[in-house]
Amino acid sequence: MSSRRDRTGPRGWKLTAKVSWGCMVAGLILVVALSGRSLFVSPAGDDAADGSKARPWRTIAHAADASRPGDTISLGPGLYREEVLLKNSGLPGAPIRFVSEAQGAAVISGADPVSGWSRVAGDAPIYGADWKPVFAIDWVNGKPVESHPGDAPRWGRAEQAIADGRQLLPTLGLAGLRAEWSAHAGPEIPSPTKGQQIRFGGAFAVDTDAHKIYVWLLDGSDPGAHHMEAATRAQTFGVNGWQSRDGVHDVQVVGITFRYGASFPQRPVVNLFGKHNRVDRCVIEQMSGCGVSVCGELTQSVIRQCGQTGGSAIGDGFINRDDIWEDNCWKLIDRGWDAGGVKIAAYHNGVFEHCLFLRNGGPGLWLDVWDHDVRIANCAFVRNEGSGLFIEISHHIDVDHCVAMGNNGRFVGSPPSWSDGGIVLAESENCRIEHCLSVGNQDGISMREQGPRENDTDTGRIAFHNVGHVIVDNQCAENKGYAIALWYDNGFFGRHPGEMSRYPTEEAYMAALKASPDRVFDPLKQGFTIDRNQYSKTGGGPVALLGVPWRARHKEFADLASWSKATGFDLHSRFGVNGAATEAAKVVQSWGQQQLPSSIASR
Repeated sequence: MSSRRDRTGPRGWKLTAKVSWGCMVAGLILVVALSGRSLFVSPAGDDAADGSKARPWRTIAHAADASRPGDTISLGPGLYREEVLLKNSGLPGAPIRFVSEAQGAAVISGADPVSGWSRVAGDAPIYGADWKPVFAIDWVNGKPVESHPGDAPRWGRAEQAIADGRQLLPTLGLAGLRAEWSAHAGPEIPSPTKGQQIRFGGAFAVDTDAHKIYVWLLDGSDPGAHHMEAATRAQTFGVNGWQSRDGVHDVQVVGITFRYGASFPQRPVVNLFGKHNRVDRCVIEQMSGCGVSVCGELTQSVIRQCGQTGGSAIGDGFINRDDIWEDNCWKLIDRGWDAGGVKIAAYHNGVFEHCLFLRNGGPGLWLDVWDHDVRIANCAFVRNEGSGLFIEISHHIDVDHCVAMGNNGRFVGSPPSWSDGGIVLAESENCRIEHCLSVGNQDGISMREQGPRENDTDTGRIAFHNVGHVIVDNQCAENKGYAIALWYDNGFFGRHPGEMSRYPTEEAYMAALKASPDRVFDPLKQGFTIDRNQYSKTGGGPVALLGVPWRARHKEFADLASWSKATGFDLHSRFGVNGAATEAAKVVQSWGQQQLPSSIASR
C-alpha cells in the first residue's frame, strides 16, 4: 500500500492526498484471503444451485445464510431487490466479505415496481394504485405510529416513491398532494431546503387506511407509462439493531451500491451494528430517512441524498476516511433534534479524515454529547445549511488542516442561527483547532456558551462548559458575521431580556448572581489559548464578539488591536488575507481532484 498525505496548513493552501487504490485493494485481499470459500451470486442465478462461478445463487440473503468466516461472496452486476439480514459473523483475519465484481454494478434496492395506476377524479393529474405496506416506528393501542419524530407528520414518514429513477417529493395525504400540484410553478421541484442539488420528478402521498398510493408527475402524464417504484423495505442490508443484542462482527462490504429504502430518521437502511465491520467503496443513496451506520470503518464511500442524516461509521475506535456526504437531510425536520450530513454521540477514539461534507441540511458534521478523543483532519465542509463542523457537549476533539467554506447559508431562507459558523465549539472542553481555513461562512470560528450542560460520561457526570480550548494558526477570512466570536449567553454579560421583569436594573441582577456563581462565567478565565490566527473582513462591521448582543455587557471589536487589548488573545496575529475566498475555492477543488475517485471528484 502506498500513500502520500500532505498536511501543510492553510498558510500553504494545501489539503492533498494521493492514494494507490489498487494497492489498497490488493493489500486488503492479502489480509483476508485465508482458507475461506469463493461464493457467487447473480440476478440470473438459482438458490438451488451450488453457489459456484458456473452455478451462482440468485439471492444475496441465501449466500449470507450459507456463509462462514473467511468466505468471499462475489455479486454479479445487476439489481437485487431484497432484504439481507445477516446472521453470521467472520473472525479477526477471516472476515465474511460481500464484494461487487464490478465497482458499483451490484445494486441492492429497497424498492419494488408499482403498477395498476388509474386517474383520481378531479382537475389535478393525480393517479392512484393499490398499496399495502405500513411502516410503523411503534404501535400504540393496536394502531401504527407512522412518523418519527411525532411532531413531523409529513417529513417523519418513511414511505418513498420513485419515477424513472427520480425520487418524488413526499406530501401528507391526498389533500397535501393536491395542494402541492396547485401551488407548483416552474419546470421542476427543487429540494425543500433550496440549496441542495436534488430535483424531484413529482410528488406522492400514501393513505394506509385506504391502502392507496397516489402520485403526480411533473408533466402530468400517466405513471403507467413510466418505470414506477416504491420502497417496500425499511432495511436492505445488515442487522436490526433493535432486535439484535450483539449484531455482527468482522463483516466487510465492498463496491456495492445501496439505493432506496423506507427508513425513518435515525434508522439506517444499511446497518452493520456490532464491531469490527467495514464498508468500503460503496454508494449509499436516496434513502427516505437515514442511510448507513457501520460499527467499525466507512472508507472511500459516497453517502448522498438521504432524507435525514447520511450516517457514518460509529462505535469506539471508528474510522471515517476518504468519504463524501452530499445533499443529505433535505427533509424539513427540526434542525435542533437530529440533522446534518453526520451526527454522532457518545463515541471516542475515532477519526474523520479526508472527508467532504457538501450541501447537507443542518451541520455538515455534528458531534453531539460526550464524543471525545476524536480527530478531524484534512476535511472540507462546504455550503452546508448550518455550521460546517459543530462540536457540542464533547471533549478532547482535535481539528486540524480543515477547510470550512460557505456554511450557514440557511437554505430555507430563514436568518442564520446565532453562533453558527464554519467551525463551532458549544459547551465543550479541551478541544484544539489548528491550521484550518474558515472563509465565507456566517462566522469564522465561534464558541457558544449556554451551560452548564450536564451529562453522564465514562468519567462521571460532567457539567460541560467551554474550557481549555486551543485555537491557533487558523485563517478566518471574509465571513459575513464575525471572524471570531465567543457567544456567551450567561449572567456574566448581564440580564437576559426575559429576566427584566424580575430584575428592574442591571445592578439588581448582578447582585442576585452572587448567590449563583455558576451563572457568572467569564470566558477570559477558562484557560483558552487563541493565538497566531489571521483574520480579514471587507464591507465593514466588527471582526470579533465577546458575549451576546442581547445582554448589555457584551463587546464587539472593530479591529484586532482592540480585541487583543481587551482579551489577551491573538497578540501575534495580523489582519488581512488577500484573496482568501478565491484561494479557498481552489483548495477545495484541488483537494477533490486529488483525493476522490474521478467519477465523483467533479462535485
